[in-house]
Amino acid sequence: MNAENALKQQGEKEKQKDDKVVYMEITNISEDRLLRRFRNDFVIREAEVKINVGGKINTRLFCLPSHFEELAIGHLKSEGLDPSYIANLGVEEANPWKYVICVTLEREVHQKPSKVNSRLKIGCEGVFKRVKELGEKGVLYKATGGTHVVAAFDQNGEGFFIEDVSRHCAIDKLIGTCIKHGIEITESVLLTSCRQTHSTMKKVIFAGFPIVISVSAPTELAIR
Repeated sequence: MNAENALKQQGEKEKQKDDKVVYMEITNISEDRLLRRFRNDFVIREAEVKINVGGKINTRLFCLPSHFEELAIGHLKSEGLDPSYIANLGVEEANPWKYVICVTLEREVHQKPSKVNSRLKIGCEGVFKRVKELGEKGVLYKATGGTHVVAAFDQNGEGFFIEDVSRHCAIDKLIGTCIKHGIEITESVLLTSCRQTHSTMKKVIFAGFPIVISVSAPTELAIR
């Protein structure tokens, strides 16, 4: 291999590391299994991410390799740790598609979920308008069919959208985004394309969202 080709391959490798999707060969098989078609298509990327808090591995997640800072902030918040005491936060690439988010806290302050006092309201027209916007913003979902889409809207209609392969990480990243940008979560609506379960509603409650709109159905335990 000459130097030019080596540099070209290295450039492609670096480009792929920064992309959220990869173009690769897949096989389509007909229902009767008689026909097979080979074609190239976009496939969503997934990375292993460990969150290290105070020198100890707090959790291991599998998600889209992006928004690492927001993921850590949101995850701490949704697990009952006050992220405002983060003294330092850095990201290390352990090896390709494995990352470690290292978080140092000034001190560990545990929070308990409390009742949300909010005057936020949204009508039926507003609900369907936001659901339509959610579908339009799912760029990676349209390309791969492999992501969840979540969003937070304030009372003025301003919002943030996040896509991820993991619905839990998508919500964590959204919570972290809101905190990072100073968005008042208690005066915002959470909109998700994914089903709501006990574990996702736990995150919602710790974050303080007063209204949750879910395109998919909730579980019985989530409602309780």
